[in-house]
Amino acid sequence: WRGTGEEMGTKVEAEFAGRRYTVDILRGAERNHYPRWRGIGMMAKFTDVIPGIEKLDKGMYSRHGDWAMPGVTVGVPMYNTKLVSAAEAPKSWDDLLDPKWKGHITLSTDMKVWSILALAEGGWGLNKTEDFLRKLKNQNIHWVQGRRTGYALMQAGGFKILGDAYLHYILHTQGTKDESPVDWVRVNPVPAASPAFFMLKAAPHPNAAKLFLEWLFSPPGLQVFERTTAVGSPSPDSGTKLAKALTGLTLITRDEEGDIKAVEMDLDNRFANLLGVP
Repeated sequence: WRGTGEEMGTKVEAEFAGRRYTVDILRGAERNHYPRWRGIGMMAKFTDVIPGIEKLDKGMYSRHGDWAMPGVTVGVPMYNTKLVSAAEAPKSWDDLLDPKWKGHITLSTDMKVWSILALAEGGWGLNKTEDFLRKLKNQNIHWVQGRRTGYALMQAGGFKILGDAYLHYILHTQGTKDESPVDWVRVNPVPAASPAFFMLKAAPHPNAAKLFLEWLFSPPGLQVFERTTAVGSPSPDSGTKLAKALTGLTLITRDEEGDIKAVEMDLDNRFANLLGVP
């Protein structure tokens, strides 16, 4: 069953309350619900079956053992190579503030990249992020609803730079006939996020669910997951395109507590107001 994160969360919680246990595994519900669900006994522990879990970034699995992410979406700046040469292209986040890019940068109205940079361990912290966004606003930003739309417009030459694109858009087409005139900036740190998988404590098929999760988080499973969803694992042992692309870069992810804090602080609206999102 598919839906938004909130729709899936509402559906599975209603089923649990009504003792209608129709699902084993869920991916996509917002993590700010997890403490409540954990408290009412809805979430099962399973991360002990994940191969090599100690090598994963700690933001990719629960310290309670009841959720994990097989892959992440990574936000980075990108540019149209027909409009911007590799030599003049930005090389860092701060390069986006160069006056030469004034009026040439487009961003998504989704603030996830900036909220991860603000709250993730190894990120910028709140003060530095807000200072960066105040300066970025002065670049006369253009706005798009959705990164996929922004990427398509950049491919077509509609603008030079998309400041917060998803890296898998490029990795999915590199080396194919569909390869685009687009390249990405190897910024540090690299913010990443993704919906997590969790297993219901009252799962109808708990052993089958654990067997699937054990396979999913193995290198063969992670490679299938990337081919199917375009969302790759950053783990060096996974053999994914994403892991190879991120070699030498610092990945940062927001943990469950960071997600909860972002909601409590209303960080998305706070940053959108700071940037002047229309």
